[in-house]
Amino acid sequence: MPRRAVLVPVVLLASLSVVGLADPSAASSPASARTAVTAAVSGAASAARTVAAPTAADRRIAAMLSARATVARFGTQYSGTVIDVASNRVVWSYKGRVPRRPASTTKLVTATNALSLYGPGYRFTTTVKRSGASSALYLVGAGDPSLSGTDLAALADQTIAQLKLGSVRTVRVYADDHLFARPSLADGWKAGYVPADVRWVRALVVNGHHAQDTSLDAAAAFAQKLTNRGLKVSTVGRAIAVKGAPVIAKVQGDTLASIVQQMMLVSDNDHAEALHRLVARKAGYSTSWLGARQAQRVVLARDGVLLPVATLRDGSGLSRLDRLTSTQLARVVDNILESQQDDLAVLRNGALPVAGRTGTLAHRFATPQSRCAVGRVVAKTGTLSDTVTLAGYTYGTDGRLKAFAFMVDGLAPSATLRGRVDMLAATVNGCY
Repeated sequence: MPRRAVLVPVVLLASLSVVGLADPSAASSPASARTAVTAAVSGAASAARTVAAPTAADRRIAAMLSARATVARFGTQYSGTVIDVASNRVVWSYKGRVPRRPASTTKLVTATNALSLYGPGYRFTTTVKRSGASSALYLVGAGDPSLSGTDLAALADQTIAQLKLGSVRTVRVYADDHLFARPSLADGWKAGYVPADVRWVRALVVNGHHAQDTSLDAAAAFAQKLTNRGLKVSTVGRAIAVKGAPVIAKVQGDTLASIVQQMMLVSDNDHAEALHRLVARKAGYSTSWLGARQAQRVVLARDGVLLPVATLRDGSGLSRLDRLTSTQLARVVDNILESQQDDLAVLRNGALPVAGRTGTLAHRFATPQSRCAVGRVVAKTGTLSDTVTLAGYTYGTDGRLKAFAFMVDGLAPSATLRGRVDMLAATVNGCY
């Protein structure tokens, strides 16, 4: 795949102070860290594209990471990769081809695929269908993880308006969630994950409820909205809408960009699994775990990132059977930073946590070794009971973007271990 131009992310504009292109005060808050300075961005990107050979900063990164990424700190199941984005050159790698559990950095794959297929402005549409002149109403799920009580109220208002044209006073409400395959545990999911860490993956959920059956929960909530408006509901159940049943109400959810931002900042497993299924459907695969896994690999390959068969088993990274190498993960980040990837712009400008500022990194980068990188590193975190990962990007002291991925298996995710991983990212930045 031919390389494309590098786009400088505005969330890291404050880091341009390293090369004298921006005011260091720009990093003083999450909002100011996202303020664009067009001239500085253009100049830095242009300069980066003209340099291909390893820089002094690259040589320092390689030397310092080799010295600091020790078995004493990270154990024997550790991998890491750093890539110079403009040249696509690996700056440093340690066991970069050894598969590790990516944990929630898997969401970088899920977000990339969803944005690439649907586009950031896409909104999923939840509808209400009516079976002819009967009293049967079907709340038809679109898999929208942003469906809210306000949305259901809007659907109820539209439904009432339509029913007033007739003589219906009592209705039956059914949840139609056939868009997704029947819920089950993904390969590698512990039984205890549901509902503690993720809910059953269904095509209907309102307000992010972790109900045992989110579809029936949504149907019941919709029925209550109808009841509040004077309509009697005799039945709430599950059924597939009669073929050809007309749509009498519809509502669009949040933009996909907003859904992805929520997913990445707080590491929302439910959003991730919904998008995982929706990618499969859009790509023409079944919405089963197998179909979603097949689509995941095929769609990412279109962006030039190749994954072996059955590498990932879900969209959230919860599966203990998920495997990526640090080089694959760094390549996913590298792909996000290419300027022709307009659909992925949200991942460069606000969706990913900023060190010491936002999301799951808000309280990270707090050690003496890593504190210097606050506001200068943008990355997705990953945590399981014995896994810590971090994948993202920062500028080196040469003013060039570096994509990185660090993966540690076999150790408990203690604050100490997280601090050591943060130290590696600070090393890439060059402030430590």
